Amino acid sequence: MIKNRASSHLLILLLIVAFEAIGYYTVYRAALLRGYEPSVASGVRDLLLFVPLIFLLLWLSRAMRYAGQWTLYTAATALFAIGMVVQYRLYNDPEYGARNKAEARAQKMVTMRERYIAHFYDAEKKKLLGLPPDITEEQIISRPTRRSSIAFSNVLTSSYTWVPIFAFFAFALAFRLFADERVLGWVQRNSFSIVLLTLVPLAAAVATSEAGKALGNMTPWEPSKIPFLLGFAGVLAAYYRNLAQTYWGLPRARDVVPLVAMAIIPFIPFFALKDFGQMLVFSGAYATLYLIAVRRWPQILVFVGSVLLAAAILVVGALPRDVQERVPLLSALAQPVQTVLPDRIKQRFHLWLDGFDPPSPETSWWKRDYQEALAENPRMRELAEQSPAMQRTVNVDIWFDRLAFQPAQALFGIASGKTTGRGLGLGFSEVIPVADSDYIYAAIGEEFGLIGGAVVLTLLAIFVNAGIKTATEARDMFTKLCAAGLTVFIGLQAIVNIGGITRALPMTGITLPFVSHGGFSLITSFAMLGMLMAFSHRNAREAATLPQLVKREEAPVLEAVQ
Repeated sequence: MIKNRASSHLLILLLIVAFEAIGYYTVYRAALLRGYEPSVASGVRDLLLFVPLIFLLLWLSRAMRYAGQWTLYTAATALFAIGMVVQYRLYNDPEYGARNKAEARAQKMVTMRERYIAHFYDAEKKKLLGLPPDITEEQIISRPTRRSSIAFSNVLTSSYTWVPIFAFFAFALAFRLFADERVLGWVQRNSFSIVLLTLVPLAAAVATSEAGKALGNMTPWEPSKIPFLLGFAGVLAAYYRNLAQTYWGLPRARDVVPLVAMAIIPFIPFFALKDFGQMLVFSGAYATLYLIAVRRWPQILVFVGSVLLAAAILVVGALPRDVQERVPLLSALAQPVQTVLPDRIKQRFHLWLDGFDPPSPETSWWKRDYQEALAENPRMRELAEQSPAMQRTVNVDIWFDRLAFQPAQALFGIASGKTTGRGLGLGFSEVIPVADSDYIYAAIGEEFGLIGGAVVLTLLAIFVNAGIKTATEARDMFTKLCAAGLTVFIGLQAIVNIGGITRALPMTGITLPFVSHGGFSLITSFAMLGMLMAFSHRNAREAATLPQLVKREEAPVLEAVQ
């Protein structure tokens, strides 16, 4: 068991840096084997990002006298390090993100073919195949066909440099603010106003968003997570005692209406964006907070039953038609739900349950994409008009080209990784679109195997366990709800992301916390980490001072409780 001391976790952090450096060298060597040279400037930049992480650890221990759980910081840093090395491997691959992927793959295959000939063939066969008879495999590796054009000036202006720095700043700011009792009390008293102010920029982002993205490739709901959580926790902390006064197992309407209003507010922009993943995450977080606040079993049973009923209605309504027809009367029951469900949710459920079998071109939610593909490719339209059999073939091609290719490639990659993986830099995760963000767990599974995936899951479990401990140790309801909500946000988002990639859940297109380094996602994750560590620090300080205060009979009531 690792002691909860800054020195112990500083040693772990230095070990992480050492393993990270080995990982970067491995990626560099693997790239040379395929005929291209990764950017040295990007690698140096990534390793230098550990300098502020070490500085933050020293700042917490020396300046802030941090007394909480260091496990939160160490687990998040390890996840961040895994994400960095995987993204370094992907972004330096000429095939990943290339407009002409076939040409980039062909260039890599030339080097791999020449290496094979140099290693296994004799001098005469080498000469017949157009290579010098005395050429060696090491000579081929030492002359990469594509050298990196990324200079240090490009690295300094890159978002992959500044987004992590902003994330570290958000972490320090969140910790400094929420470690202050006065700030926490002010946030609790004004939590509902904070939510109303958050709705203004969020509404503007929703109005200007395209395909759920705003401000380039950023998701507008990420910076709104924390204010919405604070708002719901503040209202619930104010009303949780009144919830114990129930009639027939239900609380009074005047106590429930504010909670329902607060719970509905975040879902309005999510429905506008058709963001099924964030609806799942917010629903899970709010349900968890409610279960923590209520104390009576009738309430818990009624609430859990209602949630399960709503989930069952959603699943039944989103099931593909052929699946519904296998159960008597199921299609009739699902028809009203299907009429109100967004097409995006129907699409996600079909990919989840029957992703390798495309829907009919006449299916309502698929017909538009199918017709658009035919309009863009006249030759494909001609083939589809030849016969029903040819139309089915064209439909399959369009389905996998537009929707099913990404999840299919992710599954194939994880399966090919097996137990130990193909090796860092030696897999083909570059063929998975958005492998650096939404599908980064598939890239980890292919090149690190089941063991690498288990390491990520273990680190997430350690983080969530530390977050749960922080929530249970809190001495006032507002802090307890905030800590629990932050933990559930991170844990549930990881479950939804990994479950969608492995087809245990519908794919929703959300990022993996700390591992996916995309825009607001990384900044929000580190801000949540700072808040959790601030709550853990406050818990430890209060636990240390409480015996002395009780002994003097001077124990004050915390402002958050008041």
